[in-house]
Amino acid sequence: MKNKLQTLVCALPVLLLAACGGGGGGEGSGTSSAGDPTTPTAPVPTAQLTLSASKVSVGQAVTLSWSSVNAASCTASDAWNGAQPTSGETTLTPAAGGSYTYTLRCTGAGGDATASAQLVVPMPVLPTSYENKNSIALDDPTIPSMFGMGLNPEPGEQNFSQRAVGFADFLQEGAFSAVAYSTLYKGVDTDGSNPNKWPDAPAKLYFLRKNSQGRWTDVTSTLVKDAASRYTCVTPGFVQIADLNNDGRPDVFTGCTGPDYQFVSQGSAWQDLSAQHVLLSQSDGTYKVVQLPIAPIYGHQASLADVNGDGNVDILSTDTSAAAGGHRKPLVMWGHGDGTFTPDYTAFPADTQNMSIYGLVAIPVNGKLNVLLSGNPAGSHAADPSDYGTKVLQFASGAFQYVNDLSAGIPKVSATGLSFGLMLDAIYKDGFLYTSRVSFDYAYEGYIKTDFATGQSVVLKERTGASPTSAGSAGTLKLTSKNKLANQMAACDPGIQPSNYFYEVCTLRVSMQ
Repeated sequence: MKNKLQTLVCALPVLLLAACGGGGGGEGSGTSSAGDPTTPTAPVPTAQLTLSASKVSVGQAVTLSWSSVNAASCTASDAWNGAQPTSGETTLTPAAGGSYTYTLRCTGAGGDATASAQLVVPMPVLPTSYENKNSIALDDPTIPSMFGMGLNPEPGEQNFSQRAVGFADFLQEGAFSAVAYSTLYKGVDTDGSNPNKWPDAPAKLYFLRKNSQGRWTDVTSTLVKDAASRYTCVTPGFVQIADLNNDGRPDVFTGCTGPDYQFVSQGSAWQDLSAQHVLLSQSDGTYKVVQLPIAPIYGHQASLADVNGDGNVDILSTDTSAAAGGHRKPLVMWGHGDGTFTPDYTAFPADTQNMSIYGLVAIPVNGKLNVLLSGNPAGSHAADPSDYGTKVLQFASGAFQYVNDLSAGIPKVSATGLSFGLMLDAIYKDGFLYTSRVSFDYAYEGYIKTDFATGQSVVLKERTGASPTSAGSAGTLKLTSKNKLANQMAACDPGIQPSNYFYEVCTLRVSMQ
């Protein structure tokens, strides 16, 4: 009987352990070495925090659940905040892309415990290439040069093309990465007719990522399986980004031209036509370089938008070539929603045929897509019957129709008295159009504010280049969150000095007032 009673008592909680035969001195016994009772040690809290999904799209709900043991209170921090119950759940619906950390600290008599969970929300792809450039939260739209990044160029590789750079969440990690192209000179025309070594070999594709230290790194091998497909067109121009295959991820079309100079070895003929390529996202997270099955064109500038409202993004492009076989008319490549396209040269008015139209920007304004076509206006140089100016068109009844002509309001270069010429890019804001224009000889660049209804303009800033033809080296405008006009471009190395020509174009911020 005594043995049974001793066994029953020893089954009671640890505070009674000292009364049991053989007790005392064990871990957690709660006694002092002298045998006097002491205050028991309070249990240490634990906390757990989980998400029902680690990656969701903007606007997609996700459940955040948490629990704790031995805690009296909990406090949230980082992507959420405030006092929380010691267990519970809440529904999160992220309104913007990014990488979000949810942290919970729970406190009890025995201390505290912390748990965290990470939610990745890829940056959303907007409907048009215009919005994917100007409506994203990116106030430094520049990347360094190849050399500033520490890359090792292959033989003949010159540098990143200054204009051919774009930004999107290509890695689907809630941060903006970049796509860029380097240009190559391989001495294709060996008779000395290309002393400036203009690009004459296919440009090379790069995907770039900014790491946690703020340094841009090459991640092309992660996103492109076929290394040989990185060589695309000779002269890449304006990079345009939208969802071309309806998978919710960013795709790329880059307007391309040929080498843009005369090959003496080929009868002094212009060789400025180029195949066109798209970079299409794949189901495994990589990108495939696809050459479009259309005849080569002079694709100086392009835009991406759903022109006819069928739910598929279309490609609008210029095609102004001096070479034999060029169409010399803007075109639409109608998208089918799967990354394939059908070219159509009938969508733009007949009077755009054989005109020097090099600029094309499609801007959504008040629910309507406005397409700006631009060339050199009358008064920018000696009269030329192919001069076009700048005109605004909208798509209606199966074709583009003129709605405004902004040519008369194009201001003059102060140093020459001649009108500014080609519009390189345009941004719309609160009833005004903000454009970058170059003089006919590219010696001067102007940042111009134009009343979108009346065409009346003022010059916000005028600048000259480091050489007689270098003023328009950047060519792509970006609207910042502070309503400043910036140049989106490559070759902007860290620590670039004011004495360097690129300092001005890389750091330029033009007020919209």
